Amino acid sequence: MDSTNPKLVHMITFNWFPVLFLFSTIYGTCLIIYRLYLSPLSGFPGPKLAAMTRWYEMYFDVIRGGQFMWEIDRMHEKYGPIVRINPYELHIKDPIYYNTVYTGPTMKRDKYNWFLSAGAPNSLFSTAGYNHHRLRRGMLSPYLSKPAIRTLEPVIQEKVNLLCRHMRDALRNDVPLELHRCFISLAVDIVSQYAFGKSNGFNVLQEKVLNDNWKDGVTGAFANLLLARHFHFIPSLFRGLPVWLTSLVVPATRHIEFMESSIKERFKHVYEMNRHGIKEPCIFSELMHNEKHPAAERTFNRLKDDALFLMVAGTDAPSQALAIMLYHILNNREVHEKLREELVYALPDARSDPSLAVLENIPYLTAVIKEGLRITALVTSRLPRISPDQILEYGNWKIPAGTPVSMSIYLTLRDPSVFPEPLLFSPERWMQQGSGRSQMDECFVPFSRGSQGCLGPNMAHAWCYIGLATIIRRFDLSLFETTEENVTIVRDCFNGQTKPGYNKIQVKVQRDLTSSAV
Repeated sequence: MDSTNPKLVHMITFNWFPVLFLFSTIYGTCLIIYRLYLSPLSGFPGPKLAAMTRWYEMYFDVIRGGQFMWEIDRMHEKYGPIVRINPYELHIKDPIYYNTVYTGPTMKRDKYNWFLSAGAPNSLFSTAGYNHHRLRRGMLSPYLSKPAIRTLEPVIQEKVNLLCRHMRDALRNDVPLELHRCFISLAVDIVSQYAFGKSNGFNVLQEKVLNDNWKDGVTGAFANLLLARHFHFIPSLFRGLPVWLTSLVVPATRHIEFMESSIKERFKHVYEMNRHGIKEPCIFSELMHNEKHPAAERTFNRLKDDALFLMVAGTDAPSQALAIMLYHILNNREVHEKLREELVYALPDARSDPSLAVLENIPYLTAVIKEGLRITALVTSRLPRISPDQILEYGNWKIPAGTPVSMSIYLTLRDPSVFPEPLLFSPERWMQQGSGRSQMDECFVPFSRGSQGCLGPNMAHAWCYIGLATIIRRFDLSLFETTEENVTIVRDCFNGQTKPGYNKIQVKVQRDLTSSAV
C-alpha cells in the first residue's frame, strides 16, 4: 500500500519558475514605472533607458571599456547642461557651477558610497561621510601642505638627479627612454621615501634598467575600478582566489598583486619597527604615534589602506601629467624654445639644482605647467557629491537633498566657452589678463576643488616645476616613434587612458647640456 502523501508530492513537483517569473516581471515593471514617473528625479532630462537601469552605464563602462564619460557628453549635447545619467544621479556640464557642487568646508558634502569601489575600503579615498572624511583628511593634509612640501624639496631634486643619470645612460647608449616609465619611477621613489622613510623607500631609480612593473600595476588597478564599481563583490572574491586564476579573468592581476604586496610589505615593516621603538621620520611612523588622532584611526588595517591610497593616487596622475606635458612641449617647437630661453636666463648654470622658489617665479614655466595640467586633465571620472540636507538649485531646477550630483574635471577643463580651442596646447592663454583669464582661473580644476578635493596639488606642482625645469635645462630631447595617438585619452578608468598598447611616450636624448655648462 502506497502511503505517500499526494499533497506533498504535488508541492515537491510544483514548478516554481512561472511564479518567480511572474513576480520578477511585476517587480521590474513597478520599479520601471517608479523610476520613470514617480522618482524625485523623474522630471530631469536624459535617456529613458539610463533612468530605468544602471545596466546602461555598465554597458559603456565594462562592455565598451570606459566610454561612459563620452556618453555623458553626448547626453549633454542632446538634453542640455543637466541630465539624469542613471536612476539615482544627475550630471551637470557647466564650469561656472563647479564651485557649488565642490564647495568648501562651510557646506556639507558627502561622497557617493556606490561610486567608491577602490580596493582600500578604510582609506581616505573610500570614506563617504563628510565628518569622517574631514577627520581622516586632517590626518594626512599637514604632510602635503605647501610648507611640508618645501621641506621635501631636497628629496625631489635628489630623485630627479637620479633620473638624469638614466637620461645620460640613454644618450651614451643611443637608446630611447619611455617617459611614463621614467616619471612613475620618479614618483614611486619620492612618495615611498616620504611615506615609509628613507630606509624603506623603493629606490626604483637606483636600478640600472627601469621596468614597467609599477606602470602596469597602477594602470591595471585603475582599469579594474570600472568592473569593481558595478560588481562590488569582485574585489573580495578575487582576494580569495589564487593569482594565476584571477589573471585568466583580469590579465593585469599579476602587476596589481606585485604593486599591492610591495606597498603592504613596506608598510608592515614600518609598523613593526614602530612596535619595537624604532622610529624613522616619515608620514606613517608619525601618524602611528600621533595621539591627537583617535586610536581607531591609527590601527594597522586603517593606515595600511591609506598607504595604498597614497602610493597609487600620489604616483599615477602626477607622473602621467609630467609625461604628457613633456610630449606637448617637445611637439611644439616655439613653446620648447621659449621655455628653454626663459630657463637659461633664470638658471645660467645648467648643472645647478634649481630652487623651487625661483622656479615658481618664472612666468612662462608657470604658464606651461598650468596648460599642461589643463590639457592632460587626467582624472576623467566624474566625482559625485551629495548635499545631505540642502536643496541645490541649478537654473530653474531644484535638486532634492540627498541626490548624488556630479561634474567632470575633463569636460570642465576642455569647455570651449572658457578655454577657446581647448584641444590646442597653448601656454600663452595663461599669459593674458582680463575677464577671460579670471574665468579660466576660476574654472581651472585639475585637482578638483572643495573640502574633498585632491590632497596633492602642492606635491604635484613641486614635481612639475623641478622635474620639467631640470630636464629641459640639462638635456636636448626629441620625440621618438610617438604621435598624438600616444597621448589621446580614449578611456575613462577614473584616470584617463589611451588605446591599449599606446600608453607610451618615447624620447631620444640628443645632447647633455651640462657637459658644456651651457
